[in-house]
Amino acid sequence: MLLNNHTYFSYKFGTLSIEQLLEESNSKGHHVLALTDVNSTSAVLDFVRLSKEGGMKPVVGIDFRNGAQQKYVGIAKNNEGYQELNEHLSAYLHGGVKFDETAPEFKRCFIIYPFDKTSPRDLMPHEFIGVRPSDIPKMIFTEWRHQPEKLVAQAPVTFRHKRDFNVHRLLRTIDNNVLLSKLPKTEEAPQDEIMLTPQELSSVYAKYPFLLENAKALLEQCDIHFDFKTPKNKQCYTGSAGEDYELIRAECENGLKYRFGDHPSKQVLERMERELKVIKELNFCAYFLINWDMVNFA
Repeated sequence: MLLNNHTYFSYKFGTLSIEQLLEESNSKGHHVLALTDVNSTSAVLDFVRLSKEGGMKPVVGIDFRNGAQQKYVGIAKNNEGYQELNEHLSAYLHGGVKFDETAPEFKRCFIIYPFDKTSPRDLMPHEFIGVRPSDIPKMIFTEWRHQPEKLVAQAPVTFRHKRDFNVHRLLRTIDNNVLLSKLPKTEEAPQDEIMLTPQELSSVYAKYPFLLENAKALLEQCDIHFDFKTPKNKQCYTGSAGEDYELIRAECENGLKYRFGDHPSKQVLERMERELKVIKELNFCAYFLINWDMVNFA
């Protein structure tokens, strides 16, 4: 039932580590959790791995925002949906443009729009309206009440307690480059973005239990999987560890000529041999060569 959760990979916004978020969810009795960091997916791999190790079902998505203003939350139904969300995020961040009020037509994602910033309109099958606890008093005054199937409970989680909230406010001042006393309320999260237990959520949404049922049904349709057993990183830069060592030695010798001319001193040669020996013993040749390649490309 938790559709909108942040870690400190929500840069200059979130306060919790992945481990702290999972510990909080376990202590509060939750068995499924959607990680939706603000304009970031940096926490996803570790979140999925640690969730499954701890018996938690991981769901992943992105909280798309312009600054602190939430435009919509995207939740991936599967790995293909996760790719769609990443492509959308990259296109906007690399293009340096703001997110639109409405999301594109995703094929394998759910979209959740903020309750108080969306006028009643026809929603696509994969689109919903999120109702925060603070939105509940407004339910009887909105036309959305005539479309209960399009409403889901959305109780965001950004901190554990007041101390975390104070850290969050400091992060927001850094992001906005203002004094704490000058930080607008619109640039910080509400103080109630603390994780509730299933019982507390049932109490909060007691008048509209279908909101929790719809959120639960949404999460049940999501499944994300990554293979953590098969190594995906390159083990060698060339064809073998031996060739890696020969290449890094050749590049070091070229570097010596560049820095010290054709006749480097004995001290310089001894230092090169000593450092190459350590690199080889620690099996770091590929690491140095891969980074060397990236720096050269950049």
